[in-house]
Parts: sequence; C-alpha cells; structure tokens
Amino acid sequence: MTWYRALKETARSGLTIDRTGLEPLLALRGALGLAIVVVGTLALFGPLAAVSSAFGAFQAVIATFQRSWRPRPVLALASGGSLAVSTFVGYLTVGHLALFILLIAVWTLAAGLAWGLGPTVGIIASSNVAIMLVTITLPTSVATAAGHAAVIAAGGVVQAALIVLLPVRRWGAQRDAL
Repeated sequence: MTWYRALKETARSGLTIDRTGLEPLLALRGALGLAIVVVGTLALFGPLAAVSSAFGAFQAVIATFQRSWRPRPVLALASGGSLAVSTFVGYLTVGHLALFILLIAVWTLAAGLAWGLGPTVGIIASSNVAIMLVTITLPTSVATAAGHAAVIAAGGVVQAALIVLLPVRRWGAQRDAL
C-alpha cells in the first residue's frame, strides 16, 4: 500500500461516523451531571469554582466512557478524587518552581506508567496532568485550593450518583437474551 493510499484510507475512516456505536443516553447523562455541577457551583461559589467543578465532572464522565471491567461509579469517583488531589498538591507546589517542576515530572512519569495498567487508568492519569496545569491557577490561597479540590471531587461524586440513579445498560438486549 502506498503512502498516499494509506493516508487516504486513514482520512476516510477517520471521517466516517459509525452510528451503531453512538450512545446518546450516556452522553445526555454525562451532560446532565456536568450541568448540575456547573450550575450549582456557579450559584453557590462563583465562576472560578465552577470551572474547577466542570473539570472534575468532565473528567469523571470521560473516564466512564472508557471500556473497563471496573464499575462505572468507581471510575467516576477515582477520576474526580485523583484530579482533586492533583490540583491541591499542584497548588501547594506552584509557588516553588523547582518543587513544581519535580511534581510535574513525577506526575507525568506516573501518567505514562499508568498506561501500562490499562487505557482507562492512562486516560485518567494523563488528563490529570493536563487539567492540573489549568486548575492550579484558579485558587488564591491554600483554603481556596482545598475548596477547589472539594468541588472537583464533588463533580466526580455527582457523575457517580447519576450513574447509579440513571443506569443505562449497554448491550442490555443482548445481555437479556443470553
């Protein structure tokens, strides 16, 4: 196969939408969780906290879209919790450049190694590093950093609660038939 043909087939397959794989109910449930978290945090704490909570809820729902043998609520909780810890530790070290660079190096190495444990863990760990670089700029004190970490974790908790309260059974008809 020539390079041109390979590139052409790759572009064609990348631009083709497989409608059988779409799961709109899962997307709606994730969007509902994101909306609940953002609107609630915006009303209670303001726009900066709403940004942090949105990252927590968004990362939690992305983690639940991955194929994994782990229960989806556990993935949402782990994702929100790990991002909350990353944000808080990142804020504590951002004032000390050498320590912050060391933290980023360790977090990035851990994210790379996490891919060895599976794609779901890799997605969560890698996005922790990227999102942490944004969320550490939002708080202005250690207390507000703890608050931001709490609303990030709350985003994961809300997504986990919605997974339990509004279950969407993937392959439900096929499972019932077996």
